Amino acid sequence: MLQRIQSVFLLLAAAAMLVASVTPLATFLYNTDRAVFEALGIYLNGQLNDSTWGLFVIGAASSVLALFTVFLYKNRMLQIRCSIFNIILMIGFYLYFGFIVYRLTSVETLHFQKVGVGIIMPVIAIILTILAIRRIGADEALVRSLSRLRK
Repeated sequence: MLQRIQSVFLLLAAAAMLVASVTPLATFLYNTDRAVFEALGIYLNGQLNDSTWGLFVIGAASSVLALFTVFLYKNRMLQIRCSIFNIILMIGFYLYFGFIVYRLTSVETLHFQKVGVGIIMPVIAIILTILAIRRIGADEALVRSLSRLRK
């Protein structure tokens, strides 16, 4: 199970989404106050200003799904389907992040100071999941070719 490279890719994708769920996503100025955007909420000067628990749920669900997918090694087609659904969840993470930023205020009043490490992690997780899907597909093709030779 863990000797396969796709299992390592999926474990790293799960870790990346967990990091995205618990680290700051962005820091910006909002009406001359410093605001930190995290998956659990927007903190204005250290105080919770707006709760964004849905973003945390999407990130945590994606992390759990990637971890669950590792243990589906006997059913490779289901493993591929779960990985594709996980990629859709990760894209949904970004879409919901953009929706929250858009809903928060107009773009003209937001001045981004820095982008946090958490906002980059879903891209890394998507890349790792795509690499895992390719390796799972290669394993499935190998098993099917060997089954064909046995007949």
